[in-house]
Amino acid sequence: MRRRPVLLGLLAAALLSCLACGDNVLPEADGHGREVAAGQKIFDRKCASCHSVRGDGKTIVAGRFPYANLIDGKWRAEGTPESIERQIRQGKDPMPKFQGKLTDEEIRQTVAYVLELSEGGRP
Repeated sequence: MRRRPVLLGLLAAALLSCLACGDNVLPEADGHGREVAAGQKIFDRKCASCHSVRGDGKTIVAGRFPYANLIDGKWRAEGTPESIERQIRQGKDPMPKFQGKLTDEEIRQTVAYVLELSEGGRP
């Protein structure tokens, strides 16, 4: 008879323990967050050598080009995703064009990251 209350107590403790652990699960990133994260990886690989990983353009190469800074807002003629995508695709001396070097999806991801970067800088 005494075993049943002990068993129920252990079962209740185990259940409460499982419920407490369930709150520690990290939420899954939303679609935009995943797109920005993918864009950051592309930016780091293809763009940071001129624009720097922070997007501030403080690199040896970029020091000669006033539009290498992506976080001051001056670089954006229109500031629309379409104009940024066009710049990435077509380039403009000294920036190389990435049409054919990046997929359409990679370009969209990079645009999402550049917009995010320009709104608040990289953490």
